[in-house]
Amino acid sequence: MSHNTLTLTPDPRGNYVTWAQGKRQVRNLLTLAGYKAVGLFRPRKENKNEFSILAHKDGQAYRVTAPRIPGGALEFTPNPLTH
Repeated sequence: MSHNTLTLTPDPRGNYVTWAQGKRQVRNLLTLAGYKAVGLFRPRKENKNEFSILAHKDGQAYRVTAPRIPGGALEFTPNPLTH
């Protein structure tokens, strides 16, 4: 990718990332980097320690994942199954 590493910040109450706050951070980071988040996050019950959502940029689709830890970097994987 042609952007800086995008990472999650910890909750002000401690060294962790809440589910709601993490989803908000991921969407905001994607928007700032020029991506459009598409659809919903993968349900928490499938993997409570990782955020996963589909994002589009310049006609390309990516599966974006991030570990649910402070400083967890967003990882972009091309998703050829869409568009």
